[in-house]
Amino acid sequence: MDWGQRLNAAFDYLEDTWDREPDLEKAASLAHCSLFHFLRMFEVVSGTTAGEHSRRRRLSRAAIDLAAGTDKVIDIALRYGYETPEAFARAFKRLFGKTPTEARQPGVSLETWPPLRLAVVLEGGRAMKFRIVEKPAFTVVGWTLRTACRSGQNFREIPQFWNQCHATGRISGLVPHARPLGLIGLCAEWGEDREEFTYLIGVDAPHLPLPGTRGIALPTATYAVFESVGPMPHAIQAVWQKAFAEWFPSSGYEHAGTPDFEVYPVFPLGDPRGDPSALEYVSEVWIPLRKVPRGT
Repeated sequence: MDWGQRLNAAFDYLEDTWDREPDLEKAASLAHCSLFHFLRMFEVVSGTTAGEHSRRRRLSRAAIDLAAGTDKVIDIALRYGYETPEAFARAFKRLFGKTPTEARQPGVSLETWPPLRLAVVLEGGRAMKFRIVEKPAFTVVGWTLRTACRSGQNFREIPQFWNQCHATGRISGLVPHARPLGLIGLCAEWGEDREEFTYLIGVDAPHLPLPGTRGIALPTATYAVFESVGPMPHAIQAVWQKAFAEWFPSSGYEHAGTPDFEVYPVFPLGDPRGDPSALEYVSEVWIPLRKVPRGT
């Protein structure tokens, strides 16, 4: 069974758990990878977390049942794993912006989410530039934001956080300390549900003379470093997706489970490689690796 088949088996399992919260450990085992690698890959490739996708699918099926108009709301709530109609109504409104009762009104339109399937598309073998780096333990020091992958929250809040740090002079305060690596955007301190995490904008430094900063220590690790060239954020988002969807499956590696991060090298003023809106803008994705055990 190849990687695509294994991943589709995991997707099928998630689809089959429409009446309950899925066992994500089991989904990862069906994909033949660690839990962290499966959840990180899922979030990067699909744009949402495995848990969020399962909730969306359950509520999408519930919406279809509601539209049919033959079952009571309490029966539909219990069918899809909600203990009370109130809990079901809160989750339904959070996703669709309407209550279950409102969804039953004639002419109401709801956007539902389809099942996931991995489709292999041959695109002509575009090269992906990377290098393997052994980096000793270090500490990233800077400013932090607590955010979550649910409903695209991180995609909204992290760019806002960068803009805020630029506007308040925090970024310019980091720049003198940013060499040789550059500015770092770090994802760390994942919650138990693997949906909440801490995002840190900082530099590789043991400490900084800047009030309000904090440090997150990273262990010695082997990293795959992928180069991104192009305007933010689309260019680097595409690199993340290609790394997990194309590079990892044939690499013999998986995510090591320690923090991954982005690096933004500091260039002289006026150099287009340092302009986030320029076609020449250069950044990097650093992903910690571990060898996949033989036989998986």
